[in-house]
Order: sequence, then C-alpha cells, then structure tokens
Amino acid sequence: MLLGVLWMAVLVGAAGARPNERAQAASGTRQLIIQAADFYPTNNTYAFWNNGYYLESYVNGNNVYFSAPVQFPAPYYVTVEKVQLFAYDNNTTGQIKMWLKRTKPSVGTQTDMAYIDTGYAFADPVNVPRTWTDTSISPCVKNPANGTYLWVQISDDSNLRLYGVRIFYHTGR
Repeated sequence: MLLGVLWMAVLVGAAGARPNERAQAASGTRQLIIQAADFYPTNNTYAFWNNGYYLESYVNGNNVYFSAPVQFPAPYYVTVEKVQLFAYDNNTTGQIKMWLKRTKPSVGTQTDMAYIDTGYAFADPVNVPRTWTDTSISPCVKNPANGTYLWVQISDDSNLRLYGVRIFYHTGR
C-alpha cells in the first residue's frame, strides 16, 4: 500500500511538471529597462529635475552627471546585445551622453561596454522622445564578479530630457 501511494506521488509530480519552468527556457533575448526615476545625480545635486518620467539638467552650459545601477539576474553570466537610449534632444548646443560601465570591484577597475551620444540632434517634433542605439557592445560579457551601472552626462539645461535606457541581453556567454 505504501509503495502504491509513493508511486502515485511520483506519477502526479511528473505529470504536473511544466517544461517552461526548466532552466533551458530562460535562454533567449531579454530586456532590462532603466527609467529616469532610477538615476541619481553625482554632481550639482540641486540643479536637475527628475519627476520619474524624465530627467533634465538646470545648469546652463555645464555638465551634470547622473548614475543608475544596472541589476542583471545573478549569478549568471550575461551577454549584452544592444543598448537603447530614449531621450528628447532639441538643442544644438547641448547633448546627452550615456555609458554602460562594467566594474571589477576586486581590483577597483571599470570598462566601458556601450556608448551613446545624442550629438546636438535638434529633433522635432517638440517633446517627443527619440531612440538612439548602440549595437557595438565591447566587452559584451558581464560575469558574476562584475558590477554594472549607467553613467549619463547632460551638457545643457534647455530642451534635453532623458526618459530611460533599455538593455537587450541574454544569459550565458
């Protein structure tokens, strides 16, 4: 009788298993969104506006820097495929620059993985975000011993808004 109950538990457990819960199903391209609300100032901590929807500088003609942590699923190796910046740049004297940085805390170093520059875009229509993309990610692999963060420079206070960053990645090398 005990053997029969045990056999039924095994059969029910096997029948109830779903293949999409296996680790192999976790492969494929994923997306990670870093919103404007995730950024914090690293200088001029009073001269910016961040309402959660967009981030902008209030320093005319100078650079304001922001940083945001990037949390990939741990403890996996991660390969970054593409990075997109969502911003509004309607300014011919200012620009937004963004770097995805990979750190190595054990030795205190960091490396640029991706770089995007809006480049004095003067994009129309007014207040509509545009997408800038970097697919030349190098180095593209982040291992569990590395950290990652975004570093952003906004170089003027007029008509420049950062809405967010999207990172396309897959687990593994």
